[in-house]
Amino acid sequence: MTTSDDKKLTDRQLLGSQGTSLIDLVVSRMGFVWRSTAQHDAGIDGEIEVRDPSTGRMTGLLIKVQSKAVSTFANETDESFDYWPEERDMRYWLGHNLPVILVVSQPATGSIYWLPVREQTSSANSKRFHFLKASDRLDEGARGRLIQLAQSAGQGAVAPALAKHEQLISNLLPVVRLPDRLYLAETKFRSGKEIGDLLREMNQRADTETTTGARTVRPELRVEFVLKNKRILTVRDLTDPRYEFLCDRGTVEDFPTSEWALAADAEKQRDFVHLLNQCLREMLRGMPEHLWFDRGARCFFFPPSRDRKPYDYAYRGAKKETVREVFKERINKSKGHVMGYRHSAMIAQFYRYDGSWYLEVTPTYFFTKDGAQKSKWHEEWLKGIKELEKNQAVRGQLLMWADLLVEVPDLLSDGYPFLRFGPPTTFSTERGIDDTAWAASDSSGKSGIPDGTAPLFELL
Repeated sequence: MTTSDDKKLTDRQLLGSQGTSLIDLVVSRMGFVWRSTAQHDAGIDGEIEVRDPSTGRMTGLLIKVQSKAVSTFANETDESFDYWPEERDMRYWLGHNLPVILVVSQPATGSIYWLPVREQTSSANSKRFHFLKASDRLDEGARGRLIQLAQSAGQGAVAPALAKHEQLISNLLPVVRLPDRLYLAETKFRSGKEIGDLLREMNQRADTETTTGARTVRPELRVEFVLKNKRILTVRDLTDPRYEFLCDRGTVEDFPTSEWALAADAEKQRDFVHLLNQCLREMLRGMPEHLWFDRGARCFFFPPSRDRKPYDYAYRGAKKETVREVFKERINKSKGHVMGYRHSAMIAQFYRYDGSWYLEVTPTYFFTKDGAQKSKWHEEWLKGIKELEKNQAVRGQLLMWADLLVEVPDLLSDGYPFLRFGPPTTFSTERGIDDTAWAASDSSGKSGIPDGTAPLFELL
């Protein structure tokens, strides 16, 4: 027999206790610490402190938690469900100087989900929390997002790196072939332009020569060189009669390339990098893609097609053969006219690390007004596309450039003789970044463009 003044505990109170116990269990499995609010609960049931599971270090990074345990999820489907908090709760949560998350659980099934409160206020329907079962589950997979959320409000606190094995791909391509020897000689030329003009004239003249009435195609005469102090440094054998116009053959000296490649002298290093840049230009110019170089932007870029129509470059991506659009017109959608052209491009820079040479490849874009000349809108358009592209898009571009640069000799040709690259250098690490947290931090709500897709974005 019961009376009105008997002590009672309602089913709702028991359900709430089960919900906070479920949070305690899940948070401890993450390696974090759960502290329940023992007194004066006015809309916050506890807090989570981020702890480094590998060292036990407490970080001081805190997240406030409101728990809502329910018997059934509202509007539940296989993919999602909804929850409507009271307006006074929302006001209270938003008044906190620490991040607050809403945790909704179904203790009977062990189902538990979470969403940051402040992110909810930016949605179209801020009165409703819409939980996605695939991405909003509160479990060990949420560790990275919780760390990021806590750190966003932390002042000077250091968040732990996640314990996870990752294989990182860098934008450094090792130089696996250099010329065997370098040649140095005195020369009458005083500027690189003089030599360049003379080479063009000689090649044009040789191309139009005839033998027995039939046109003879001769190999183009090419010279990669550094001109300095009335001396010319090159990878070409200056004792060859074809190069006698360049220098006094009696002054020719030759050296092992290592004397310059491994030199401690800063001036020699600069001259060697200059020579490597000359070699890279010749290598890329001589490929079937016939890449162009813009001195102002200091980038290599895919040339325009003859009819100025878009075209793709096929390459081997991370897992499969794929294509990327490397040249495309930029069209004004409202007026229908061509404003310019977008070219896939790269900035390339040589560096020496620990006695080895690498090419640093930075994928970018080059915008032209006519397919050749830099557009006056280049900087503005480049800034716009860089703000939109994501990690996967940049990675896809890097793999494309690596595929092009890592030249595989065929049966008919040994390729460019003075320079060759290996695949991008990779690194292994036992600490990493949570990919879901990285994607969730994108304010646009769009995920990265997967490797092998079409253009990064639709041009205006």
